[in-house]
Amino acid sequence: MIVRGGANTNSVDTNDDNAPSPNNSKRNKIVMAFILSSLIATGVYNREAIASFDFKGKLASNLDTFASKGTRGLVMYTLAFMLWEITVGVTTPVETAAGMAFGLKQGFIANAIGKVSGATIAFLLGRYVLKDAVESKLEGNEYMELVQDSIVRTPVRVALIWRFSFLPEQIKNFGLAVLPVKLWQFVLAVCMHGLPFTTLWSFLGNEMGLIVRGVVDGPSRTLKILMGGVYVFGFFISPSMVGLWIKGLRDEKLKKDEAAKKK
Repeated sequence: MIVRGGANTNSVDTNDDNAPSPNNSKRNKIVMAFILSSLIATGVYNREAIASFDFKGKLASNLDTFASKGTRGLVMYTLAFMLWEITVGVTTPVETAAGMAFGLKQGFIANAIGKVSGATIAFLLGRYVLKDAVESKLEGNEYMELVQDSIVRTPVRVALIWRFSFLPEQIKNFGLAVLPVKLWQFVLAVCMHGLPFTTLWSFLGNEMGLIVRGVVDGPSRTLKILMGGVYVFGFFISPSMVGLWIKGLRDEKLKKDEAAKKK
C-alpha cells in the first residue's frame, strides 16, 4: 500500500496485529498524534527516541486512516481545532499533529483556518455575548489598565504585541474583545502573529510524519534552522520586545499620575 507522500507502508511495521480495530474511535487516533506531538514540543526529536516506543507502525497506520477520510476528515479537524482555539488555546501540539496526518499543505490550510476562525469567534463572543463576564474577569488586570490609552493610538501595533505576550490564549482573544480594537485589526494581528508559527508547526509535523513512516532518516537542515530561529525569538527577542513595551506603558502611566498629582 502506498501512503501519502509516495511512501511504501511495507517499510513500516503495519501487520494485522498492529492494525487499528474497527472499534477504535477517532478520539484515540487524535490522542496518539497529540502524544507524539508533545514529545516533539519538549525536544524529543530523534528517531532513536521514537523507536523506543512500540507504536511506530500503529501510529503511522492510524494517522493514514484518519487522513484517508479526505476532505471530510480535513473539515472535521478544522472545526475541532476552532473549538480547541476558543476553549483550550494551546495550539502547538494540535498543529503539529495536523502536519503529521495531512501533510504540509493541507495541514497548514486546516491549521490556519482553524486558528484564525477560532480566535475570531472568541473575539466576537467576547464583544457581543460575554462582554460583561469578560470585563468582570479582567477587572483589575494590570495589563488591561496599561493598554487602555495605547491601544486607541496604535491598535494594530498593540494588538500584535499583545499576541506575542505570555498571557493565556483566552485573555489574548477575549481581552482584546473588550478593548477599542476593530474586528479587522484583530484579525490582522492574529494572522501576523499566528500564521508564521502555524507554518513552522505544520512543517515540523509533516517531517515528523515522514520520520515515523520511515521515509526519511531525520529532520532536514531547513527544519533545524527554523527551530533554532524559534528558540532565539521565543527566549530572547519576544520577551524583550514585550518587556520593553510594558515598561514603556508603566513609565507613561507614572508620568500621567505625577502630572495629575501636581494639578
